[in-house]
Amino acid sequence: MDHTLASAVLPGTNGPRINSPPLSPQSPNAIPPRTSSTGYSAPYPPSKPALRPLPESNWLGQSAQRHRKTSSPTAIPLTGMQGNGPPDPARFATEDLNIAPQKQWTEQKEKVLLGPFAYLYAIPGKDFRGLMVNAFNAWLDVPQESLDIITKVVGMLHTSSLLVDDVEDNSILRRGLPVTHSIYGTAQTINSANYVYFLALQELQKLNNPRAVDVYTEELINLHRGQGMDLFWRDTLTCPTEEDYLEMVGNKTGGLFRLAIRLMQAESRETSIDCVPLVHVLGLIFQIEDDYKNLSDVKYTENKGFAEDLTEGKFSFPIIHSIRSDPGNLQLLNILKQKTTDLEVKRYAVKYMESTGSFEYTRRVLEVLIERARRITDEVDAGRGKGVGVHKILDKLVLP
Repeated sequence: MDHTLASAVLPGTNGPRINSPPLSPQSPNAIPPRTSSTGYSAPYPPSKPALRPLPESNWLGQSAQRHRKTSSPTAIPLTGMQGNGPPDPARFATEDLNIAPQKQWTEQKEKVLLGPFAYLYAIPGKDFRGLMVNAFNAWLDVPQESLDIITKVVGMLHTSSLLVDDVEDNSILRRGLPVTHSIYGTAQTINSANYVYFLALQELQKLNNPRAVDVYTEELINLHRGQGMDLFWRDTLTCPTEEDYLEMVGNKTGGLFRLAIRLMQAESRETSIDCVPLVHVLGLIFQIEDDYKNLSDVKYTENKGFAEDLTEGKFSFPIIHSIRSDPGNLQLLNILKQKTTDLEVKRYAVKYMESTGSFEYTRRVLEVLIERARRITDEVDAGRGKGVGVHKILDKLVLP
């Protein structure tokens, strides 16, 4: 799910901005060539005969000595390690073990858990959701304190969902830099994303609005339903119908869009306006356009890699149209099955989709949806003159 949030620094921190030179789409966690016990890799033999192996007691002692002399600058220092003799197990019979988690939790530990989240949050995105919140607030007039909480929650959820998406999609790049799990590993990345889901819920409770918690729960359920079907189709090589795809997008992409607007409506001073139908159409436009650009846009290639959806094996909107336009031709389906990284194969697949008219069809669908969104915007505005921000968003979504 490619969706971006522009923010350079994690809320409440002074994290550094990232300004790296363009990187090759190569995982920084690549496993080095295996070496022999003498430390040399074939095909380059050592210039001198290998030394006779030391006795086990010797190299164990040297390893322990080196470990005492060095420590990782990022490791949390261990406490209570001074030589005071072996611990006494009898202390567990009488010692107070009711240690309050909040009392023991430190800022340093918090930074460890939030490390993967903070890495991605610090990389600027397009801030589409920020623009959307501001545009809809012209109608909804949400109190600023509530709006700040909602904006923060949506940003936290969006970034966390991208962390999980990149793991599930085996992505290499996100916003032009290595994906988070290539830096922190899969386990820490997933834990950080899940942790922030609950931090966001904790933040949301500051609204003291039970309806807000209901909205949060409903839309996160929708998000995981949509993502689950998307993954199922990919992993079983099942080409969905266009209707199935639209339902999936309504749950997956539309879920976070609706979450923001429904939370705003729950806190709004204006109770007569329902923006949900409009934001649902916006979600469809955003995802279908993202699918289109993934296969055709140069800027997208710089940020994510060329035609990444083909490497992922994803059934995106143009791909579904192309496969179903000629069900007897299995070439594209087989390319998806390979999850290829071969540029020539991917270029061939793109040309094949051009031959089936799938890109032109996608452009026409986007034009129709954008025009429909404009009509709904004018209906919601009802002559108030407050729909300018939404129209500007739609202008940005028009393909060149």
